[in-house]
Amino acid sequence: MSNSNSLFLKALGKEVLDVPPIWYMRQAGRYMPEYRNVRKNFKNFLDMCRNPEVCCELALQPIDAYELDAAILFSDILTIPDALGLGVNFIEGEGPVFQNPISTTSDIHDLNAFDPSDLNYVYEAVSNIKNSLPKDIPLIGFCGSPWTLAAYSIEGKSSKDFKKTSEFIKSYKDETHFFLSRLTDACFLYLRKQVIAGADVIQIFDSWANLLEIDDLKDFSMKYIKSLILSLKQDPITSKTPIILFSRDPKCDTKTLINTSADCISLYWNMQNFNIKTANGKVAIQGNLNPEVLLESRDIIKQETHKILDSFNKFPGYIFNLGHGITPDINPDNVKYLTDIVREY
Repeated sequence: MSNSNSLFLKALGKEVLDVPPIWYMRQAGRYMPEYRNVRKNFKNFLDMCRNPEVCCELALQPIDAYELDAAILFSDILTIPDALGLGVNFIEGEGPVFQNPISTTSDIHDLNAFDPSDLNYVYEAVSNIKNSLPKDIPLIGFCGSPWTLAAYSIEGKSSKDFKKTSEFIKSYKDETHFFLSRLTDACFLYLRKQVIAGADVIQIFDSWANLLEIDDLKDFSMKYIKSLILSLKQDPITSKTPIILFSRDPKCDTKTLINTSADCISLYWNMQNFNIKTANGKVAIQGNLNPEVLLESRDIIKQETHKILDSFNKFPGYIFNLGHGITPDINPDNVKYLTDIVREY
């Protein structure tokens, strides 16, 4: 575990801090010239993710550039579906494409059993990054939520409306729940191995929470996130590892998010219905500047950042972050400027 001077770990322990810790979702990415120099050597994005030395280099780039308060594993949320035999490829300009998506109920039953050792390259990357970081900088490991992994696996690619997925879960509800249970078990084993390898904190990305209406969100997503977190909290290896939940624009109230037992809720940028008073003292909060603000003038960046910092001032356990990942069109100088504004607040 990182030493007790970490602002990030103090915030996750719900301490009131004068200056919030900072890290950014997708802080290692295409907006950085250093990243692009490495990326051009790999035809397939997942091939890059399978190289522990390269993942270590990429995870450290934003720490070196901006002196952030936490590093995050460089990997992808789709490593588990790939290990299950769904054949994930990344097509330039299209994103992830599955060679063997789930199209019938028998496809679910025919999946490989999840063997966590199939993803040893991830744990090796975790270990390399941890050993290369300054002692007071914690490392975040992560996975996609069971629902998000299921949505990708059924749709077979990224999509605006996930029509195939929504039809599948309506037609084959029981089989979908069976699949979600299997994915939940896989996520648990995967995260446990990341913690053994050196991850100090875990983040669960429910990137497609926004697809589900309230009842389905509770039934197909929150229920399994809660089950996953409970398993992590009950296991002696992971019981003390703080857990952050990022749910993208969920159609549920604050209590539903808190009831997952996550230690910290990472807010999507437009979550207007989130009740800070309800969360106070129960969970830490992370977020939630709209990444698009970083495309604006410095005056607007400062103004919008101060609005967020003002609203979370003196909140017990606040971490500054974006409300989604940094996009490739953002100028690295603006990321540096944003980091400085938060530190000087």
